Amino acid sequence: MKIFWLGLALLLSTSAWAAPAGIMARAWVVIDQTSGRELASYQADLPLAPASLTQLMTAYVLLGDIRKNKLSLGEALTVPESATEADGARVFLKAGEQVSVDILLQAMLVQSASDATLALVAAADGSEAAFVERMNREAKRLGMAKTRFMNATGLTEPGHESSARDLAVLSRALLRDFPERKDLFTQKELAFKGITYYNGNRLLWRDSTVTGLKVGRTVQAGFCMAASARRGDQRRIAVVLGGRSDAQRTQDALRLLNYGFENFESVRLYRAQQPVKVAPLYRGARSMVSMGFAQDFHLLVPTGSAVRVKAEVITRQPIVAPVRRGQRMGTLRLVLDGKPVGDYPLVALHDVAVAGIFGRGWDSIRLFFAK
Repeated sequence: MKIFWLGLALLLSTSAWAAPAGIMARAWVVIDQTSGRELASYQADLPLAPASLTQLMTAYVLLGDIRKNKLSLGEALTVPESATEADGARVFLKAGEQVSVDILLQAMLVQSASDATLALVAAADGSEAAFVERMNREAKRLGMAKTRFMNATGLTEPGHESSARDLAVLSRALLRDFPERKDLFTQKELAFKGITYYNGNRLLWRDSTVTGLKVGRTVQAGFCMAASARRGDQRRIAVVLGGRSDAQRTQDALRLLNYGFENFESVRLYRAQQPVKVAPLYRGARSMVSMGFAQDFHLLVPTGSAVRVKAEVITRQPIVAPVRRGQRMGTLRLVLDGKPVGDYPLVALHDVAVAGIFGRGWDSIRLFFAK
């Protein structure tokens, strides 16, 4: 997709608006949630302490366990002594008490509660160390190249680090892979044992379009936030790390989200399995083959410019059977106002077997005269 970014850079260079200004965080990024495309960034690959944004990965692993029935939301867990000894934010669990997985998850995501986090990971894997190994495996699988987790809570520890870009990737994965759990990230408060805990994500109160995700803070990390929002059919994610105050990280994240919504739009050009082109096929059990995209194809462009996108389908002829579903068959070339946007591979949407002997013979004659 390098060609896409070259084309987008050319478009941006002639646009009337500039990159977001006034962002004070040490590192930041804003992306389109649907496509994962980056809209703007600053020091997005700088390894930094992520504070309790770490718990987004803890949640990702735990939600996977719930989906696999390794844990269940209604299951009551016995709080281990080790969880009650945790530093950081807490909901004051007591050793031996029974608390549901659901409440512990809420405590982790609303209050960043270390005691709830450790109770969950102990139930999942027996120890925090074993659970952290899985966190790092998932980080590697998701392509979080600047991330190394040393614990599940986000407490300061040498070598425990991530980056704004990696945390945006993780935030997108959470919202994409566990849409049925999205309410966990919009919850404003939690009442537990007579105390009400309030979510530190102030954007949940300031902007009704905000859909999550989480905040964190330690002395080393500063004030951090991963925020997502949906306006109409558009979705954006912003991550800020190393902020100087709660107010600053909130304002930074909101500015980044506003920038993403005001200056870009993500447009679905083709649905999954929708034929983009139907091309002639030789020596096949069928005379034609459909090509398109295996997943919905979204294009990210400057706001208002989607109607000016021109498309061209390029195929290498002749196309000869057999054809396997998913096999690359051609290229969709997109151009906006005469500038290249990108080349995107088109794949076969179905299998086509080789024709019988008579069909192959006839097509051999056709191919001879087509040359």
